[in-house]
Amino acid sequence: MEEFGLYIHIPFCVRKCYYCDFNSFSFDPILKQRFLTNLNREIGLIADKYKPQIKSIFIGGGTPTILDGEELANILNQCYQKFNIKEDIEITIEANPGTVDRKKLNLIKEAGVNRLSFGVQNFSDKMLKKIGRIHKVQDTIDNYYLARELGFNNISLDLIFALPGQSLDEWKETLLQACELDPEHLSTYNLKIEQGTPFYEMLTKGTLIPISEELDLAMYNLTKDVLESRGFQQYEISNFAKRGYESEHNQIYWKNEAYLSLGPGAHFYDGIGRGYNFSSLEDYFQSLEEGRLPIADYQSLTKEEQIEETMMLGLRLIEGVSLSGFKRRYDSDISDIYESQINKLIEEKLIVFNDEKISLTWKGIIFANRVLAEFILT
Repeated sequence: MEEFGLYIHIPFCVRKCYYCDFNSFSFDPILKQRFLTNLNREIGLIADKYKPQIKSIFIGGGTPTILDGEELANILNQCYQKFNIKEDIEITIEANPGTVDRKKLNLIKEAGVNRLSFGVQNFSDKMLKKIGRIHKVQDTIDNYYLARELGFNNISLDLIFALPGQSLDEWKETLLQACELDPEHLSTYNLKIEQGTPFYEMLTKGTLIPISEELDLAMYNLTKDVLESRGFQQYEISNFAKRGYESEHNQIYWKNEAYLSLGPGAHFYDGIGRGYNFSSLEDYFQSLEEGRLPIADYQSLTKEEQIEETMMLGLRLIEGVSLSGFKRRYDSDISDIYESQINKLIEEKLIVFNDEKISLTWKGIIFANRVLAEFILT
């Protein structure tokens, strides 16, 4: 029985944030019920196809906590009925501040959720409004302490920097307030303005002015300094954790291990190829109502493509890529495949290469996109 991570995509939001390009739709009670019915169908079809053992579950979106506690618990109960779930599994749910209460948190905790990821983004009401968030800072604080009171002992906060009009001091204040809450994990992402978002439209019209690359880099350097001084260890380019609280599910992605996905637009890698579901709700529903998995596209990967992905994903981890692990997986030595690239990157002080691993230097992390491009073979 093969082990997989499992991602479950809940595609509804109260409204889209101005920077968001995820596959999400305005909440509608009728669409929600049709989605839940078809999600149960998809769980059964995936179970029949792969007969998987599930080693982590991550419920994302959208806004998963737009559903009520009974609905979320039922999704997990269906997973327990259809899949072989490993003991002591990490089950994470993304939660927008202001969308959870005592009843909902109790119900999802009883259903097995043991890790919360709050989409905080910022600790300034003014900035939250500017980026289209629906919550206020006090919602974050109240929800966080309620979760602690109810016994959640693994909480992550998502933060975004390089926001339009943001100063270095403002970002430092957000980091310090996040640390004051003392979560186990922090994800810190710099803003990427994606096509199709309100921010992109503002950018093309000239009504949004992005911050400079110099300030973006200063914010990233500040993030590392502040968080490491407060006991967090950086384990991936954008992620910091207290020791032992690194995200088990996200490490599946970065180690290029297999994971299955449920929900419209969800991407998956089954160990042989990559695919994704229909993004359209109607296409997703129709496929499942006809008894078919809602897969829009699937491509088997060559050995070279798998090696590329293992390098480009694995080098995001601070520990890098294990040479012995790579050898066991591909029956090849990294140095034989990438000799010229490795020599070049060592000379430029962008990577560390020794008998155990290949990993990025701090300079390599700053120029990660350029470094990772060196490992494309095809």
